[in-house]
Amino acid sequence: MKQVRLRHHHLVCMQNFVGKGYDENFVANMQRVIEDLRRPDTIAHLEIGCDDICSCCPNRDGALCRDETSVIGKDRSVALFLGIPERTDVDASAVLDRVKERMLELDDVRSLCGECDWADLCNERIIARRNGK
Repeated sequence: MKQVRLRHHHLVCMQNFVGKGYDENFVANMQRVIEDLRRPDTIAHLEIGCDDICSCCPNRDGALCRDETSVIGKDRSVALFLGIPERTDVDASAVLDRVKERMLELDDVRSLCGECDWADLCNERIIARRNGK
């Protein structure tokens, strides 16, 4: 059984990922993590803190994000939105399905994640899915 470490807000990022990111290394790692999560019998270990996606992020500074306070707020907001504890192990496919379903309820991802460089892209993806695209 495979386990993937994830920050809660990365569940939202993955739903809207289209192959863009900070650099090629980050994008390749994000794609690998998403593929791992889609494999049967994968467990997502959710926690507030750096995860498997952060491992290739240029904003990582040791064990923390350079904007750790803001990112923790995003994690807690997403945990509350999804009704998931701040630290838990969950079936990856079940939690991905829940995120996909709940994301359709949002009018603006900023209400969940606050300011983010990717908010416009996320909102476009939410609208497209809502419209069946």
